[in-house]
Amino acid sequence: MSECWLWHYTIVFIVFLSFLSCCKGYKTVVLIHGLNDNEHTFDYLSSYIKKKHPGTNTTSLALLDGWESFAPLWFQIHHYGQCFKKIMKENPDGVNLIGYSQGGLVGRGLIMSLDNHNIHSFISLSSPQMGQFGDSALFHKFFPKLIKEYAYKFFYTVKGQMLSVGNYWNDPHHQDLFLNMSAFLPFINNQISHQRNNDFKRNFLRLKNLILIGGPDDGVVDPWQSSHFGFIDNYEQLVPMKQQQIYQYDTFGLKSLEELGRVHVKVMANVNHFEWHKNHTVFDKFILPFLN
Repeated sequence: MSECWLWHYTIVFIVFLSFLSCCKGYKTVVLIHGLNDNEHTFDYLSSYIKKKHPGTNTTSLALLDGWESFAPLWFQIHHYGQCFKKIMKENPDGVNLIGYSQGGLVGRGLIMSLDNHNIHSFISLSSPQMGQFGDSALFHKFFPKLIKEYAYKFFYTVKGQMLSVGNYWNDPHHQDLFLNMSAFLPFINNQISHQRNNDFKRNFLRLKNLILIGGPDDGVVDPWQSSHFGFIDNYEQLVPMKQQQIYQYDTFGLKSLEELGRVHVKVMANVNHFEWHKNHTVFDKFILPFLN
């Protein structure tokens, strides 16, 4: 009889532990918007996350909206960082981060510059992680007098670097100017020597998952493979991620992270740049599995 009661209480205890585990809920999801956007860009995505994972806290950072999103990226990272430190403190078990378009570069800058961050999964959603070199309709909307062949003459100047786009403009025909004048992308790629090279790599390797999402019908990120750390050479031929020097020399830890099985490259056709954060299939297949 006593053995039966012992077994009964054991089952109850296991069920109770399972209940507590469920009640802990999912990690907070932090969202960073892109160029000329605002926190409401993610209203639909936030509601869909909560539908799939009831009780999940989502935080769309209400900073640097509209034209303020053209501010230099280090300036943006500083201001986002102040909010992010508070969020991390409030979520000691870790958070998941989604950066959309330019927001993915801001997100990577946060990850690499914040020591002891607790970001679990970083979802880079159609973000030009290796830079931009294209004259899409969006580019001409904001820079109607610039064409890509000559844009370097403006972007690789002090004034040009006062604009966020200039910070990740990557002209394959003028790499010396890119490395010498760009104030952001060569730094977070650890392509040049600076005081925080080791910190950036160590912080990047704290990620448990890096999810890189993009596709051939994006229409804004150019080349679209930049969203997967691919880019073109000076002959404008594609050089995929694993053939890039930043990967082969493991400058900031991308190769190490990939060898640990933590880099997940996701490709999907027929998705426009402005639809990535609204597409159910993209969310269900590429995002939801990492919001644990």
